Amino acid sequence: MDCVWSMTELAEAMDMDPAKGGLLGAGAGPYPVVGQNCELAPNIGWQSSFDNVKNESRYAKIDKETSAVYVDKSPSLDCALMINLFGSSGNPGPVIKITARKRTGSEISFAECIRKGLHQAYGDSQTVSLGGLFLVRKGKAKYHIMPDFPAEKDLPFNHRKDVDSWLTFHDFDAPMLCLSVLHSADPGGKMGLRIEHTHCYAADGKNAGGHYHYDLDDTEDDIEYEAYFNTAKMIYRLERPN
Repeated sequence: MDCVWSMTELAEAMDMDPAKGGLLGAGAGPYPVVGQNCELAPNIGWQSSFDNVKNESRYAKIDKETSAVYVDKSPSLDCALMINLFGSSGNPGPVIKITARKRTGSEISFAECIRKGLHQAYGDSQTVSLGGLFLVRKGKAKYHIMPDFPAEKDLPFNHRKDVDSWLTFHDFDAPMLCLSVLHSADPGGKMGLRIEHTHCYAADGKNAGGHYHYDLDDTEDDIEYEAYFNTAKMIYRLERPN
C-alpha cells in the first residue's frame, strides 16, 4: 500500500535520457489520486526534460457505488503497488510487426503466444524481452479489473481462487489498444520477473479496459491482432519484493 512511484523518477532510475523518451506498459494506478484501487495502462513521453511530459496513460476502475467499469485518462504521472515498463528513446528505427487473425492453436492469449515463441527460440538460459503495443482489431477478449482494496478482515488471500473471486472479469469488443511487456524466460527465477503483463483500453473511448487475458472462443474465427514491439537492451529491477 505504501508503494507509490513517479514514472518520471522511474525513468531517471532506468538511466533514460531526459532530452527525449517514453514509457509504456502495465501496472496499478495511482490510487491516492484516483481515490481507489485501479488498473493502469501507462503511456508517457517527454521532450527537453522530465518536467515536460505528455501523459496518455489510462486507468480503469470499478465504480464503488454502481460496480460499473469506468476508464479515463490518468490525472497523475504516478503508479502504485507494482508496474512493468518498457522505456524507449522514441527515435525512428526498425520494429517487430506482428499480425495475426483467426486463432487455430491451443494458446488463447496473443501476448503469451508471442512470449512462448521467444522461449522456444531462445530457451531457458537467457532472457529476451520485448515491449510495445498491440491492437485488438476484431473480435472479443477477456480482461480483469481490480476493484477497490479488500477489507483487512478478508486478507490475506491464501489461494489463487481467492484472488480470482475478488477480481472482476469482463468481455470487451474490439477495438482495444494494449500495452505489453514480456520476457522469454527468467533463468532460475533470479530476477523475479513478471513474465508477461499487458493492460488495455478501448481505442474508441468507450468504458472498457483492464488487464488482458485472452481472446474468446466464440470469436476465434474473427479475432484479429496487429502488434508493434521492440527489444529491450537492459533490464532494471527496482525495489524488488522480499
